[in-house]
Amino acid sequence: MKQIELKDVPTVRILMLGDRGVGKTSLTNLMATTEITPTPDSRTVGEESWHVQVRLHEYSKPVILPPTPTWTTPSSSEDSENYPYMRSTPTTTNILYFVEFYDLNSDWRMCRQQRESFYKNIDGIVLVYNMLELSSQDSLHDWLYDPLRQICKHRHLRIRSILKNHNAPILVVGTNLDKLMRRPLRRRGSIAHQLNVEEMLVNCLDPQSFVDKSRNQGKLYGFLNRVIEFKEQFPLLSFRHL
Repeated sequence: MKQIELKDVPTVRILMLGDRGVGKTSLTNLMATTEITPTPDSRTVGEESWHVQVRLHEYSKPVILPPTPTWTTPSSSEDSENYPYMRSTPTTTNILYFVEFYDLNSDWRMCRQQRESFYKNIDGIVLVYNMLELSSQDSLHDWLYDPLRQICKHRHLRIRSILKNHNAPILVVGTNLDKLMRRPLRRRGSIAHQLNVEEMLVNCLDPQSFVDKSRNQGKLYGFLNRVIEFKEQFPLLSFRHL
């Protein structure tokens, strides 16, 4: 197997959004934990304005095989049994990606030019709220508006409604699951329902929240795959094409 140079590994960027104190940093610690980056010190990039954690994610990309030439097609079903190599089988190739999680330092403010320059390079968004404070879910609309506006402007070359699908991959996470008396039902008016996106409920103090083969791990892996596919399908575009 060919050894991969770190400089050749592509990167996707995910923005963590939510009110101060809802658990974004603790959640990022869980999402960024892997076997090769088990501790925050091994994966944290120090910045004054952002708390950034990095992990590796293996993306299984489907590979489309070329069609079988017509001149090799057997003349009968009996003949086809003698040509098993002609039966097309789906295959995939695994690609490593760096995933960078960005959590804004709550004491730092960006000017408009900085926001535009940063947000346009975002490939996915995680919206975080505290299930004990529903007001923290209501404020997610305000957190989401400007980043999504810049993503749409620079990746789709137009401004779309934030409630339309396929603007950018979004995952909604409710924290403090361990402090609830019972698991809440998905509310029809919730932001996850409005955006038609996946939602997960997490105890950020439980290191087993994303344990192998768990439901949360499946949702996280699915989200990271969609982020990679979004980056490939909607690269940063130039306004010269307008």
